[in-house]
Amino acid sequence: MISEVVNSIKLIDTHEHLEPEPDRLSRPQDPMFLFLAHYLTTDFFSSGMTPEEFMALRDLKKPWEERWPIFERYWDYAKTTGYGLAIRLAIRDLYGISDITRDTYPKLVESMNNKATKGFYRWVLEKANIGKVVLDHGDNTGNSLPKFDRDLFTGVIRFEGIVFISNWGDLMNASRRLKVPIHHLSDLENAFRRYIREVLPNFIGVKTSFPAYMQSLKFEYVTPNEAEYALKAIIEGKEGFRRYTPSSSEVKPLQDYLFRVMLDELEALGKPLQVHTGIQETAPTYDEPPNNALTNANPTQLINLFKEYQNVKFILFHASYPYYHEAGVLAKQWPNVYLDLCWMHEINPRAYADILSEWLELVPNNKIMAFGGDYAFIEGTYGASVIAKRAINEVVEEKINKGHWDKEDADKVIKKILKENAERVFKLT
Repeated sequence: MISEVVNSIKLIDTHEHLEPEPDRLSRPQDPMFLFLAHYLTTDFFSSGMTPEEFMALRDLKKPWEERWPIFERYWDYAKTTGYGLAIRLAIRDLYGISDITRDTYPKLVESMNNKATKGFYRWVLEKANIGKVVLDHGDNTGNSLPKFDRDLFTGVIRFEGIVFISNWGDLMNASRRLKVPIHHLSDLENAFRRYIREVLPNFIGVKTSFPAYMQSLKFEYVTPNEAEYALKAIIEGKEGFRRYTPSSSEVKPLQDYLFRVMLDELEALGKPLQVHTGIQETAPTYDEPPNNALTNANPTQLINLFKEYQNVKFILFHASYPYYHEAGVLAKQWPNVYLDLCWMHEINPRAYADILSEWLELVPNNKIMAFGGDYAFIEGTYGASVIAKRAINEVVEEKINKGHWDKEDADKVIKKILKENAERVFKLT
C-alpha cells in the first residue's frame, strides 16, 4: 500500500515558526489563545471578526465561557477551511477531541494541560513521524536555536533588517547588528559581507519574505554609485535634524544592491535561499488586509536573479499560489530553481494535491519539497502533516492507477519529495 510507504518516512519539515518548547509550556494551554496565534485568525477576520473581538478572544483574564460566543460564531465559519481542518485533525489525534464545541472545550483544555510537559514537542513530532524541522525565527542571530532539541531542529536566518534599510532608524539598527558605524556604502557592504561569513555557517540557509509582503520580488541591477546615492538620502534624513524619510523609490537602489551582496555570499558559501512567493498572510497587526499587492509576489519577477546567480539554489515557497503554473515552469526551465509546497496543504488541501500532481508531471522529481507546516504552534504542524500525507497518497495512487508509474517509481518519488530532496538541498546528512 502506498499509504504505508508515505507513513513510514521520517519527514523533513522545511518551514516552521515554532516557539521554544519551554516558552510554549509556560503559557496557559488555552485553545482560543494558542490556535488564534496563526492562520485561523485570517479566516476569522475574512469572515467578519472585528479587532475588538479578536482582542477579547485572546484575553486570558476573561473566563472561556465569556469568550465562547465569539469563538463559536467564527469557528463555525472557518472550521471547513484548510486552516480549520488542520486544527480539527490535530485535536482529534493528539487530544482525542473530534471537534471544538461548548461541551468539548473543557475536555480539550484538560487534555492540553495533561500533555504540556517536557518532551511535548518530541511526542508530537514522533506522532507525525517528522525527523527534522527547519525553523524560521526571522532576523535573529541564532539566539533562539539553543532552546531547541538540535537532534530535531535546525534553522535558517534572515538578513532583511540589513538588506531592506529604508530610513535612519533602520540604518542605525543595521549598524548595531554589524557593529560598525556606517557613513558610506563601502562601510555597509564590507561589514555585511563579513557578517554573513561569520554567522551563516551556523544555519542551513537564508529566508526572505519582506519583498513579497512589502514591495516587489523584482530586484533591478544597480551600480555602486546609485546605491551610494540612496544611502546618502537615508543618512541625510537624520543630519541637520531634518527627520526626512526618503521615498521607497529613493531607497530601492540600495536594497537591490544589498540583496545582490547577500546572493554573492550565498553563492560563495553554497547556501540556498528560501523565497516567499505568492499568497500573503494577514498583516501582523491583524486589523487590516495584507500590505502588498498579490501581483508583487509573482515568482516570474525573479527571473533576472536566476540568470545572474546560477549557482544559488532559489527555493520558491508556498507553491507560489496562485502562481503555481508559473512556478512549475520556472523550475522546469532553470536548474537552480526549486519548489516548496510548505503552508499550501492547509491553505487549500484540494489545490495542494492538484498542484503536486501537476508538478510531478512537469518538473523533475528531485526539485520538489512537499512538506512544511509553517505554524507558530505545533498542533498546526501535526494537522498539516496529516493533510499532506493524505494528498500525497491520493496523487501517487492516481499515477499508478493510470499506468504512469509502477510501484518502484512511486516509492522513489515519495522518499524524494518528503525527505531526500530537502536533505540534499540543505546538506542535512
